[in-house]
Amino acid sequence: MAFPIPGTLRSGREFATHAIVLDDFDVLEHAHAARARSSDADLASDDHPITTPVTSGRRDRLPPRSRSESPPPRRSSRLAPPIDDSIDRSGRTRAARRAAEQLHLGTPLKRVVRRHVSNAEPIHITTAPTDYPVTSTGWSGIRDRETQQREYTIPKLQREFGMRIVEWDGRTSRPLVDRESRVIAVLGGRPNDPEYLRLTEQAARELEAARAELHFRPEQRSGRRGAFPAVSAGISFGGGQQVPGNLSLPIAMTLVFQRLFSLACFFRISGFANGLFQTWNPAVHALYVSTLDALTNDFNTGLRRNFTRRLSAFAAATLNFGPATVTLPVGLVFHHSPWLIIRFPPGSTILIPSAILRHSNVSIAAGEQRYSFTQYTAAGLFRWVDNDFRTEHAVEEAIRRDAGAQVQRVRERQTRWATGINSYKRWTARS
Repeated sequence: MAFPIPGTLRSGREFATHAIVLDDFDVLEHAHAARARSSDADLASDDHPITTPVTSGRRDRLPPRSRSESPPPRRSSRLAPPIDDSIDRSGRTRAARRAAEQLHLGTPLKRVVRRHVSNAEPIHITTAPTDYPVTSTGWSGIRDRETQQREYTIPKLQREFGMRIVEWDGRTSRPLVDRESRVIAVLGGRPNDPEYLRLTEQAARELEAARAELHFRPEQRSGRRGAFPAVSAGISFGGGQQVPGNLSLPIAMTLVFQRLFSLACFFRISGFANGLFQTWNPAVHALYVSTLDALTNDFNTGLRRNFTRRLSAFAAATLNFGPATVTLPVGLVFHHSPWLIIRFPPGSTILIPSAILRHSNVSIAAGEQRYSFTQYTAAGLFRWVDNDFRTEHAVEEAIRRDAGAQVQRVRERQTRWATGINSYKRWTARS
């Protein structure tokens, strides 16, 4: 999940950014529980479209009246007509009918959300993930080593790669649909709520303030993503780790992440992205949820999430502290396909599977500012859980003398990529 945070020119005017298609620290649990309720407006399971704010329909119960109290005076029937029980029965009937419809269709999404999805305008591309080379284990695509790690401008991308620009308002959802009708990425947009934009602006200010008080190591100031300070937090596996664990951070940075991830702005952004993910690719979202649950509940209860289960299915997050965040090409797709340049307005969210699509940002002008908040789950975590909390080497050693198990493992590797790709939602005119 990628999310650009609004930037401004020196004059104070906001600018529109562009994007190419794309340890140890404690989270303040009590704040998470409180903030989670305010993020429900953006979750796909609610009765309202994911791009509209939700108001609560729950009425607070009054405390029971004491027996010694005299009953309240009767009100005139003209002011308070008797309640018609048939209204409540009708509401329960409609709710039961909606639940039966969801069960019949095999989806947790309610009708208004399904209508929102079916009305979205897709972006069709001519390639498919089945075209891409994959690793021997079948867990991800092979990194394209030929693409140069350098910044690009829009004219240069159009001239060298023949890329086309896709105009996007940054509000409405638009699925990226491959040649075989899979929804492989989503321009998610943002809720139709002025308060949401105010919160994203607050997130930008918080990152700006945090950058001023942090000391970044050289590798954090300029890494493979680009020449800007970026720090990751959460659960990961790789880079020499023997087992999955929380990424280690200095105490000062730990405290900053604790504070940032307890703020309403990051709660709302994360909750909205989680709702988008569940809406547009429920099967893939379920895999992310079950993998993270297995890690934190079965493997190591000491592992700490960045956000609660309701707010995020992702294991880790990267904060790009700017002020000029221009990411270099990352991801595992072959040759920058599908050759799109997306106009990525401030405050919007895009869902991009890095195992399938290579993505980056274009250069920005002097004086412009750009920040971003990206959530992800490392491929190694899926592999670790699938191997029953073991490394590939440990599994190979365990079945070294079992010919049948070896044959089965080879078959799983050969079909894993296709099985994973086919779990992506299929686009139809009435998705």
